[in-house]
Amino acid sequence: MDKPRSHNVTIIAPTCFYYQGPLFRALAADNRIDLMVIFCTDEGVSGIDIASAYGTIESWGSEADLLEGYNSKFIRNHAPGGSYLKSLVGLFNLGIWQELNRTRPNAVVVMSWMNPTWWLTFLACLRFRIPILLMTDANADAEQLKSTWKSWLKRIFLGYFLFPSASGFLCAGTANKQLYALYGAPDRKLFDFAYSWGYASLIEKSKLLRNQKSELRTQYGLPQDAVIILYCGRLSTEKGVIELIDAYKLVLHPRKALVLVGDGRLRRQMQETANAHGIESIYFMGFRNREEIGKFYSLSDILVLPSRRETWGMVVNEGLCFSLPVVTSDQVGSGRDLVIHGENGYVFPAGDVSALAKGISRLIDLPDEDLLKMGEKSWSIINEWTNRDIVAAMVESLELVGPESNGRVVTLLLTFFRGLPSSIAFSLVFSIIGFMWFFGFSFLLFRPFVRRIRNMLKRVGRNLKSA
Repeated sequence: MDKPRSHNVTIIAPTCFYYQGPLFRALAADNRIDLMVIFCTDEGVSGIDIASAYGTIESWGSEADLLEGYNSKFIRNHAPGGSYLKSLVGLFNLGIWQELNRTRPNAVVVMSWMNPTWWLTFLACLRFRIPILLMTDANADAEQLKSTWKSWLKRIFLGYFLFPSASGFLCAGTANKQLYALYGAPDRKLFDFAYSWGYASLIEKSKLLRNQKSELRTQYGLPQDAVIILYCGRLSTEKGVIELIDAYKLVLHPRKALVLVGDGRLRRQMQETANAHGIESIYFMGFRNREEIGKFYSLSDILVLPSRRETWGMVVNEGLCFSLPVVTSDQVGSGRDLVIHGENGYVFPAGDVSALAKGISRLIDLPDEDLLKMGEKSWSIINEWTNRDIVAAMVESLELVGPESNGRVVTLLLTFFRGLPSSIAFSLVFSIIGFMWFFGFSFLLFRPFVRRIRNMLKRVGRNLKSA
């Protein structure tokens, strides 16, 4: 008879991301963990998220690729026009409360704090005495871009309520760990983990495609003798793609080519900019699914990710699997762990066009053997990264979950909350979450008007100073 698994774990995920399926399979395969993954939407399977972000009808992969190998279920999202892409209002999965009350897992892993579903989950875990583990890819560098009032609100909500209530933090990397520490999470609760996993298949694919660069370039109509700079992702403002076009114009190299894999609302503007400056070496390849993306890594020489904001940046992991040197902004979370400045790429200040151009130029001007050495360094870094035992890190975090240690006031509030009859407790929670959803909706509705007024006041101020 099989020995029962010692840790019953529920992960609540926004949707089934292609880069997390291997992580869930690795956890489920370990005989110490009994895993259930609850998805708040089916957008990852249906491709609705791709339609919103990329403006295409493609999908990440088949349902089997995304869901097989671990236990999972979908819970109805009650948010009107709901989507995990909509912060503050997009997820409202009321069934989470009854699900956790019924199953009472040993631990619940949550992936955000920016939607009603997560707030409901936190309150349910407090009510039912279920330990909470946070697993996000948010990074500390992005906090420098927050306005004063946003930082103040986060310090209150995260530093005084959520983080003290969490039993542990599964850290995606260095910048993610620093975010938790920034808002008061103690070192004993921080565990090295990963937000995405499973790069073995990409590494194997890179081996298969290693000697096919010429054939692949012919297949996609790309120049054989060019040094190809690859960008993969949405063509949107926060990804820094306008700065990428501006920087590319500054790169003085006779055999350069920029290949853009992805789509988005800025594609037309980028094409018009390229045409206006007579740049013929920029290739817009559109959205490509997971079956095809490896070919573009293989035919390229350099990967660039110039994001203004980027919690992690999965394409860096993927590019390293294909031995690509990388140029990335300092806002990309993965850059802290996977890009060693001067050894397998360069890190530049986000938004600095000249610095981005310089980083690309430094790589593109390298002799072939030096560029090859940088690629080999990328290969060794990603192999070391994937050879970690993250399942052991998860088990360690579960085994170190201890009793609550709250102050007197919080303890009294929790005692009162837990002592309420079930129907009253749920009604109270529903009222709180409903109010927070309405507040979030109102904030998003009026934010454009507030920005306009603020910009108008700034212009008036500048005019008065110059008068």
